[in-house]
Amino acid sequence: MNQTVNTLNSTTIISSSNLLVHKVPLIHTLITAFHSYEISYCHWKSNEHLDASMKADTDLDILFDEKQKDELEVLLMELGFKKFVSIRQKQYKDIEDFIGLDLHSGKVVHLHLHYKLTLGEPYLKSYQLDLHKKILESRVWDDEFGIYRSDPNTELILLYIREALKMRNRDMVKMYLKNKIYYSENLIREYNWLKRRCSSEDIKTILKGMFTNYLPVFFIVFGNFNRIETLKLSVIIKKEFRKNRQFLPLGALARRWYREICVKSYKKTSKFLNRPIMSHRINPRGGLIVGVVGADGSGKSTVTANLYNTFEKKLDVYKIYFGRGVGRVSLPRKILLGFKKFFVQNPSKKQLEKSAQSVADPRKGFIANVYKCLEALLVANEKRRNIALMQAARKKGMLVICDRFPQNQVMAYNDGPLLHHLSTSRNIILRAIAKKEASIYALAEANPPDLLFKLIANAEVVEARKPGEHSLETLEKKIAGFKNMEISGKCKVVSIDAARPLEEVLFIAKKEIWASYL
Repeated sequence: MNQTVNTLNSTTIISSSNLLVHKVPLIHTLITAFHSYEISYCHWKSNEHLDASMKADTDLDILFDEKQKDELEVLLMELGFKKFVSIRQKQYKDIEDFIGLDLHSGKVVHLHLHYKLTLGEPYLKSYQLDLHKKILESRVWDDEFGIYRSDPNTELILLYIREALKMRNRDMVKMYLKNKIYYSENLIREYNWLKRRCSSEDIKTILKGMFTNYLPVFFIVFGNFNRIETLKLSVIIKKEFRKNRQFLPLGALARRWYREICVKSYKKTSKFLNRPIMSHRINPRGGLIVGVVGADGSGKSTVTANLYNTFEKKLDVYKIYFGRGVGRVSLPRKILLGFKKFFVQNPSKKQLEKSAQSVADPRKGFIANVYKCLEALLVANEKRRNIALMQAARKKGMLVICDRFPQNQVMAYNDGPLLHHLSTSRNIILRAIAKKEASIYALAEANPPDLLFKLIANAEVVEARKPGEHSLETLEKKIAGFKNMEISGKCKVVSIDAARPLEEVLFIAKKEIWASYL
């Protein structure tokens, strides 16, 4: 039995953006909890743009004491963070992903938990250096942001080590063939920021505890910051830390190539084929299907686009359009639409609206009726295919966001069956066509979303957003249909006043999604 939540008359208050002075509220709560529960931590890299991390514009890379792992994970879950798992080709030893949602800003907070210092080439990170204890012991307090971060001297050394271990054979070839010696402006800015906060004596002291022969490293660190110097350092580091290598050189090369090829091909294949292919992170506890329905002008497309853009940066999100629009359509319907454009003039909006409610009307002519029957079947078949993709994505642990959702209660509109009136036709062929279409909509009814948002507003508000597209009478019928629409199964239905400001609608939607994402 589905649960219905009506927010049409609630008074949810949205905190204004002036809260985002130094930290988004969730990050402020997180850091405060670390101190209250005496969690040993350190934001260990990229502290030059720590302000961006505090505002959830970039990830939080925080090093923790492995002995506090169980206590830390319990604390994170109490604060609303959820553990997600990267695809196998992006998993690294002793690095975990916890993600939270700051409701006040609507931003996703991505917390990288580091228990060891796992570094190295992109797509592999084949070294694990025993420096985590030294980083935690030498951490410093940042008074501006109220957080412990790494000591600048240590962080500068780590910046060199990180860049040195990232170097691949292809990077060396590019360096010599293209004379690509210097780093990006962002990296140079980070280097200069750290250099101004370091002293040569402190650098020497730290290096003495890391390297057998520290002087060559010291001269590199206090020399020019470019790829040539980094290459020299790479040779020294790989020799010094050869026992800290997780893979043999040949094995590391094969693994890295395999991972890189997989990740890049997954991304390209997903975009090209529009299939639910994972390339980021998924929920190991299972996926979630979210549907958004409402009359035209209620804000469905705007809401679904915002939800997609919010979560897809960090999670694997699959977006499905269940409408009849001409966005992403099947090849057979493209061909059918091509015939229509060739033989028929473009109809007016009023004609389209009228035809949507009179599919296969015998008075409209045989050819027009055949066309409408074919179109209705093709649309239904696209919905059937999308239902299968939707369930496949959910099974993989993805977040599925559906713009519209098929229903089997209101006929001829609101994404319901278009040929229902033919189910009692004397023509056996027409009855068979109607039966086929009905079976697909019944399939949708048997596979409801986990969470459904009904965007409800009065007809005048909706018509003002899209003037002239539908009559007030038609809009009132559509809105009444969505209000009375019932969903089977365990679907949670949330009705939202679509006349509210967009930020309030999104606040409610994101809050419900995150609460449902168990």
